[in-house]
Amino acid sequence: MMRYDRDSRCLVTIFMLFCMLCAGGCGAESANKQPSDDAWLSGESGERSASSPQASIQSVMDEPMEDSQRAMLQRALDNGGKVSHADYLSAWNNYKQCMVHKGYTEPPLQTVNGVVINLVHFNFAGVSEEQQMKFHYDFGACFDHNVMYVESAYRDDVANPELYRDLDVAMVDCLRRHELVPVEYTVAQYRRESDAFTNMTFDGEQLTQQQAYARRRKAYSFDFDNPQVRTCVVGINPNAIADEIEEWKPLG
Repeated sequence: MMRYDRDSRCLVTIFMLFCMLCAGGCGAESANKQPSDDAWLSGESGERSASSPQASIQSVMDEPMEDSQRAMLQRALDNGGKVSHADYLSAWNNYKQCMVHKGYTEPPLQTVNGVVINLVHFNFAGVSEEQQMKFHYDFGACFDHNVMYVESAYRDDVANPELYRDLDVAMVDCLRRHELVPVEYTVAQYRRESDAFTNMTFDGEQLTQQQAYARRRKAYSFDFDNPQVRTCVVGINPNAIADEIEEWKPLG
């Protein structure tokens, strides 16, 4: 089984950080449920995190954040719940400036079709535990106050406009909506393919990380390299492209 050295390194999904930080404020709207008789849902309820994009944004307007992010959200409310791409990029830039202002190296931002990959591959080699703790506090504060809510609203608009709470349901909806999979493609099938992608091993084979990644992508029955597929992935399941993330040494 192929292994990679993970010592002093950390791969964090910013979306997961968003969920933890937002637990008290997001999804305040009572969740709506779509009929569960659609075969593609594989028995899932189709529960939504909010009744509309506007409701989702409105539920976080009183959360602590920079005035710049609040103004972007207000503009989105005035625009039918849609965050402009200019505001989206500006929010990410504000986050970068915040980190640099706190003394860290500039965070790398990688994009897929204009959507920032919300994963960070930290390298903490030679960094003390105390420094790491301070970094994570600063990182969370910069992300939360400058980009968290704008990022979520923009990503939902691009990849999960139905606001499905279950991300597997959201992914299959995105693939079906863009006719990237057959009409009979189901959430259950997607989960089987995702499990195969995640758990694939290469006993006795000497593969580079990129060679293994290319092999693992074939676990999916859809064209993983299709640009629209990649937009769905980056918006909903960025862990599937974690092998594309460049390393960041925040303390140099």
